[in-house]
Amino acid sequence: MRLNIVIADDEAPAREELAYMLSQYEQVDKLTQAINGLDTIKKVKEQKPDILFLDMNMPDLNGLQVAEIIREWNPNLKIVFSTAYDQYAIPAFKLRAFHYMLKPYDEEDVEMIFRELGKIQVNTGASTTPPPQQIVTRSSVKLALELEEGIKYVSPIDVVYISKEGKHVQVHLRENAYTVSYNLCDLEDKLEQFGFFRCHKSYLVNLDKVAELKSWVNGAYNLMMNDARKNVIPVSRNYIKSLRLKLEI
Repeated sequence: MRLNIVIADDEAPAREELAYMLSQYEQVDKLTQAINGLDTIKKVKEQKPDILFLDMNMPDLNGLQVAEIIREWNPNLKIVFSTAYDQYAIPAFKLRAFHYMLKPYDEEDVEMIFRELGKIQVNTGASTTPPPQQIVTRSSVKLALELEEGIKYVSPIDVVYISKEGKHVQVHLRENAYTVSYNLCDLEDKLEQFGFFRCHKSYLVNLDKVAELKSWVNGAYNLMMNDARKNVIPVSRNYIKSLRLKLEI
């Protein structure tokens, strides 16, 4: 996967910061910068990028206006909206935003975008029937939690959610929580096939344990979990659309 990317932002420091972060990924083949809305439309037509990182607030056309114009002749372009304000999240996703990033930029948010791109590529090229050695019996596989007193084995179906709190990652069962040596990305890879979903940069949830999805403020949502403490898990705006697609029939 070699990516051609356009970054649109009227503020040069913000463009340069994002360009540097993106240049650290070997998948990135070409980076082009646009300085305003009209320049963005021109660069997208010329460069035919795979991804457009689009600032919301620009002096001539704002990000939503630019996206509406581009969608007319390039409906499949992956658009990542970026802004210092969160009130644009809902209209952004109505324009089929691929992601929505808040400034200042977070390296973990950029990493999530590339992880999602990797999943799309794998799913597009994968066989619908996994080879026999990849078929997993949920009841027989255990997640090994390395604790000070030894190793505790838990079934993935008994895990309610996993959180990152500071430098520590905790695995939460219905009534207990355990601090583990895994990082959140490792656990996301291990548990995706068991119905776990990254709903926030600091949370993985077991979709089977979700009780409710409740609106919060400014278009944000919280998940109400079905555990003894009825925990409330935040959902990043980037993941609302994907979450609902996985949860609902």
